[in-house]
Parts: sequence; structure tokens; C-alpha cells
Amino acid sequence: MPQKVNVAGKSIPLQYPPDHGVSSDFLACCIRNDYGLRQRLSSVRTILDIGANVGFFSIAARSSYPQATIHAYEPNPRVLAFLKANTAQLGIGIYPEAVGAHNGHVSMVESGDSNQARTLSTGDDAITQVSLDTAIERLGGTVDLLKLDCEGAEWDMFRSANPWLHIRNIRMEYHLFHGETVRDVEQALSSLGFETTHWQQDSGFGIVWAVRSGRAH
Repeated sequence: MPQKVNVAGKSIPLQYPPDHGVSSDFLACCIRNDYGLRQRLSSVRTILDIGANVGFFSIAARSSYPQATIHAYEPNPRVLAFLKANTAQLGIGIYPEAVGAHNGHVSMVESGDSNQARTLSTGDDAITQVSLDTAIERLGGTVDLLKLDCEGAEWDMFRSANPWLHIRNIRMEYHLFHGETVRDVEQALSSLGFETTHWQQDSGFGIVWAVRSGRAH
């Protein structure tokens, strides 16, 4: 892990918790280009980072799209200070909230590294959750690039088609925690109007890129 990165003409000191997953997230977002930020999409003015963790994707997105409006959502109180510190110089909007299918409250469940924490409704829910619709509205009603890594909460969001109509490109880590399959992911995205263009599969999760059908990449 480097101590600093150069982004948009600024030297950004990196701060992060002592988790094993930190280095793998940095490699995925900033080195290996797992989310395709160096595959220059056209006309990217708005970027929505759901499940920002300590901010590596948002940092890389700022480097690739220096003029874009970027909103980053992270509900885990344990990493918020790191996220805010890492993005403070980059003009990124930080929202300490979960994003789901509807507005409400959830709990954070951690059993390991912070990048594997999940939100659940446990009856003692203290963390604010906003709907995907709300997050899109805050960006002006259109998302040119959605990065989604919410440890399984994507399946609830898939059930509401309307917000996805306002999203052009998706870079998503999908999760198969409850018997879902890669084919289920592909069918869900297709039913929402997206064509999948790239897959990276692992055991129980993976990354998929998708573009709204009929739209230029």
C-alpha cells in the first residue's frame, strides 16, 4: 500500500483501517482496473459510489473524470473517518448512509474486514438508509456511472425498476449469498434494461460491467 497517491494534481495521503481487505480493494480500484475506469466512458458527468468503504473507487474515479460530480455512500461508522480524510481534497460528496430499495433504517453487521460488512434489518436499526431513487435525485436525476458494492443489498434494489431507468453504466460487485447464480445476475440486469459487457467471477461473488441497452458505452 502506498502512503500517498496523486489525483487531479493533488497529493492525497491515504488513511485506512488495519484490515486485510484494504490492499485487495486498493488493487481492484486503483491498479487492476477491475471497475473499468480506464475504459473511458463517454460523457460521464455524474458518478454514484454505493459502498464506498474508505474511498478507493471514488479516488480513482476522480482521477479518471476530474470534472464529474461524485457522491459516495458508506454506512459503516468504523470507516467513515478514513473515507472523509481520503476524499477531503477531491470535491466528493460523502453520505454516511446505506442505500437500498426504500428509505428507512438498518443495522451494520460486521464479522471480519470492513469491506465485508453488511446492512440488515435487525429490529435495533440506527443507521439511516435512503432509497436508490433518493440517491439518484441528489445527483440531479441521472447517473452516468454507478459503482455498486453493497454486500448483497443489490438484490432488493433489483426489485424496483424505476430508478434503474436513470442509470447509464454499471460497475458492480455482485454477491451470491443465498443461492443465486451468475445467470440470475445477468437476467436481473437484462430485465432492468442493461446489457452485460464484462464478467470477473470468483467464488460466491464477482464483478460485472453493464451498459443500458441501446446506449453508447
